[in-house]
Amino acid sequence: MEKPALEFIEEPYSQNEVKDMMAEFRDKGYVILPDVLKRETVDPFREQLENSLINRGMGYTIPHESPHYIHCTYAPRGRQVLPDALSHSQAKPKPCLHTTIVVIQKDGDASYIPEWHKDREPDGMPGNDYHYPMDVFLAFYFEDITDEHGPTLVMPGSHRDVSMTPFCEELPVDTIYCRKQDALLIDQRTWHRGTPRTAEGTRFLIVYGIYALPFYYGHQAHMPVSQRNAWIHATNSNDRVFFGGPFAPPDRQAWNEIGKELDEKEKSDAPLVTYARSNY
Repeated sequence: MEKPALEFIEEPYSQNEVKDMMAEFRDKGYVILPDVLKRETVDPFREQLENSLINRGMGYTIPHESPHYIHCTYAPRGRQVLPDALSHSQAKPKPCLHTTIVVIQKDGDASYIPEWHKDREPDGMPGNDYHYPMDVFLAFYFEDITDEHGPTLVMPGSHRDVSMTPFCEELPVDTIYCRKQDALLIDQRTWHRGTPRTAEGTRFLIVYGIYALPFYYGHQAHMPVSQRNAWIHATNSNDRVFFGGPFAPPDRQAWNEIGKELDEKEKSDAPLVTYARSNY
C-alpha cells in the first residue's frame, strides 16, 4: 500500500509547555496540541485519504488495513502528552490504543452531526477534586477549522461539574478552531457536540481512544500457553475479555499474515522483536 505522506514534528514540547497544556486540559476538559503534524504534508495526506475512500453502505471510511488508518498515532508530540493526561503518578502508565473512529462526510452530507452528549461519565466522582479520566481521545481534523468547517463545540469544565449541562444557557461554550497541523486532546466526560459543515470539500476527522495500561505492563511478555489457549478457545465475550483484553484472538488470516512477515524478516536477516515468555 501507498506510504502515508503525513510527517510529524519530531522535536518534543518543553516541560513547561506540557505542564501548561495539561493544566488547561484538567481545567477545561480539552486542549489543542499545537504543531503536531508538519503542515506542508497534511494536504498530500488528505489527497491519499480521498483516493482510498470506500463506501460500506452506511457512509464512507478508509480500509482498516490501510497504514493511513492509525498513522497519526505515531506522532511524537501526540504520544508525549498522553501519560500526563492519564495519570499524575511518577510511574506513568503506558498509553494503549483501544478505538479508532473515522468520520468522513462528502459535500452536503449532514448525516453525522451529533447533538450535545458525553461519551463518558464521572463515575460517581463529581466534586472539586480532579479525577483523572480512564481514557482520553486524540482527534485530527487535517484542515484549518473555521465556522464553515463545522467545528466541535465544548462546554469547558463540564467534565468536573455534573451540574453543568447544555440546557443551562448562561454557561460558557467553546468553539474548537484547530489548524491543520494541530490535534485536539479531549476528555469525553466533557459535554461536546458537532456542527454542520458548509465549506466545500470532504470532512476528514480521525479520533483515537487511548487508555492507561498500568506501568507494570511496560515490559511485555508472551501469555502463558494455558491463558493463550483459553483466549483462543473462548466461546463468549466475557472469557475473551478476561483472558485477552479488548482484542479478539487472531483469526486464520492474521496467523497466515504473521507467519509470512516472520518468514520475510528471516530471509532478509532483519531483527525479530521477541519478548520473554512468562514464568507465571
